[in-house]
Parts: sequence; structure tokens; C-alpha cells
Amino acid sequence: MTALRNAITALMLCVVALAAVEIWLQGKCSVAKRGVTSQTTAADQSLLVPSAICHHELQRMLKTNHEATRRSGEHLIRVNSFGCRGAEPTMPAPEGTIRILILGDDSICGTAVDEDETVSARLQQFLSTLTARPLEVINGGVPGYCPLLSWLKFDQDLSKLKADLVILHVDMSDVADDYSYRSSLLSENNHAVCSHASLRLKPKAPNALAGFVKHSATAHWLVSMAREQVPGMLSLSVESSRADLFRWIGDDPPDLRLQIRHALEPVSRLRESVEAAGGRLLVTTAPVLWQVVAAEDAPALSRLYGMKGLAPCRSRLPFEILEAFCSDAQVRYCDSTPTFIGQEHPERLFSLEAPVLSRRGMLLYAREIARYLTTNPLSEW
Repeated sequence: MTALRNAITALMLCVVALAAVEIWLQGKCSVAKRGVTSQTTAADQSLLVPSAICHHELQRMLKTNHEATRRSGEHLIRVNSFGCRGAEPTMPAPEGTIRILILGDDSICGTAVDEDETVSARLQQFLSTLTARPLEVINGGVPGYCPLLSWLKFDQDLSKLKADLVILHVDMSDVADDYSYRSSLLSENNHAVCSHASLRLKPKAPNALAGFVKHSATAHWLVSMAREQVPGMLSLSVESSRADLFRWIGDDPPDLRLQIRHALEPVSRLRESVEAAGGRLLVTTAPVLWQVVAAEDAPALSRLYGMKGLAPCRSRLPFEILEAFCSDAQVRYCDSTPTFIGQEHPERLFSLEAPVLSRRGMLLYAREIARYLTTNPLSEW
């Protein structure tokens, strides 16, 4: 009888302990679940909302003081009705105005700088001194974006802006970003959506026990621990990790031909959409941190993204792939990388807290785009 009582007591204690662990893990998970995308910083999550078309977007009509990083301080973030950072654009564009729309990720949105220090604002400043015509550059950058989401966002509503020129910023982080979103992509009859998981209907579990396990924070924690301890478990491979997807810029990259093709294919779709709206498309690129600065010079960020090395990754292969793709797709292409590499203090061109351009980097990037457009006037395209 005593043994039975002890067994029941032990079982009850185990149940109570498991319940306590479950409650604690649920509390931790609830904080993590508030993140809209894993492809941008925790600080920028508050600016984003889920989207049924393009996974996520900036919260429309938002006006807030935002601190992207401790070093950056607070900056005013205004989002208009199109989900673009900045003032509301006039619809339609005033007669004779050249309207330019820049699409891209965190480096274009520029949450760590003032509105007039972003790539789009700097480009407008440079170009306005070179033409007598009224000029407007709209910031269509969204944290965590890649060509896939930029194309879907343009198709959804930015095509209504009727931009004369659409500039798509592409960098080497886009392969990892595309890989993260591609499983949510649905295509049918030339239409595509990339619906955020929180907006999709949840399938019913076959039974109560399966449902409990599926939604159990403890079960999720055990699975994540197993993945960390044994990378080959649960159909996970080294190539599928975010770190390895970033390593394609190195001298000995993994074979990611399929992922690279997936990441760049939306550029062709975007060109079709832009031309259907009466505009022209230009693809521009800037290097990521490790293509200019050695990993050991940015230790914290390098550890986070699994980057190593005593020297920058100087392989030209990623840029050659991008240039060849744009050539095949008949899309104009501007590579600012040589100018970045040639700077006296290249480390100052990048944030050391996130893989994005710094204030100086944005200024230099805008200058190089302006130089390209001056050398290759839109009227001659």
C-alpha cells in the first residue's frame, strides 16, 4: 500500500512539474510569437504587421518614434497608406514629375536613421541637383524583404503609384530570406501569394493527444534541442540553415544553385509587372558586411550568422551570378561593390549590430545609384 501511495505521489509530482515547465515555456514562447518575421531584428518587429499577400509589411498610417538599436537612438517613422515609409504620395503624380520607387529590405527602409538620411531621400537629393524637372523618390523598403516579397508587394498595390522607374535593391542576404518565405508561397494561374502563417487556417489535429503535442511548448523545446544536438535529425541538413545560406558569398560556398535560382526568379516577374504599369526596372546591389570587412572585425554579428575568417569574402561569383541573371532577364543592373571596397574605412559603411548599411553606407549607395542614372539617363532606355 505504501509503495502504491509513493508511486501515485511521484506521478502527481511529475505531472505538476511538467505543467509548471509547460506554463513557463508557453510564457517564453508567447514573447517570441509576437515576432512577425525571423528575417529582421527584434526591434523592428513592432513596425510590422502580417500580410495575406506579401507575408508582412509596414503598419500603414503608423507614426512613431522608433529605436532600431541602442547606438542609433530614436528616429521618427512615418508610414503612408501604401505601406511605404514617408509622406503620402500625391495620386496621380503631378504633371511632369519623375516618380521613382525603391524596393528592398532593411538597408532601404532605414529604420536606424532619419527619414531624410535613407537611400531614397539621399537619391532624391542627388538627382534633384541634376535635373530641372520635379522629382520624387518613394521609399518602398520593408525590413526582412527579398525580391519575392518586393514583387508581391508591388503587384498588390505599389503598381498603383505608376512609377517611371522602379529600383530593386538586391543583396546576398536575399537567398536566406527567400528560403525562409518560400514554403509559404502559393502560385496559381499567374497569381501568387505568400500568406503569413498567423493568417492561414490551422488544420485540425487527428486526435486530442496529437493536438496537445503539436501545440505543446515542451514538445517544441525538445524538438529544438534535438535539432541543435544532432543537425542531421528531423530531415534537417547543414545546407538548410540560415548561416550556410549566407556562406554562399565565401570562397568555398555550399551548392545552393536551386535556392539562388528561387531567390532571383522573382526579378523577372517584377520586370513584367513594372513594365505593365508603364515603368522601367533597375536592379542595384551593394555588398553585405563580410564582403568588405573581415568576420573578426564584427565578432558578435559574425557569430550570429556563422561567418568566420581573417579576411573579407572577396569572391566575385555572387555578383557575376546576379549580373548574368539580370542580363538574361533584360533588366538593367548597377553594382556599387567596387566603390564600397575602395573606401578608406569600409567598416564604417555598415552597422555592426545588424547586417545592414550604416548611415554612411546609405549615402554612398545613393550616390552610386545617382551616378549610374546620370550616366544612363532613363530617356535612353
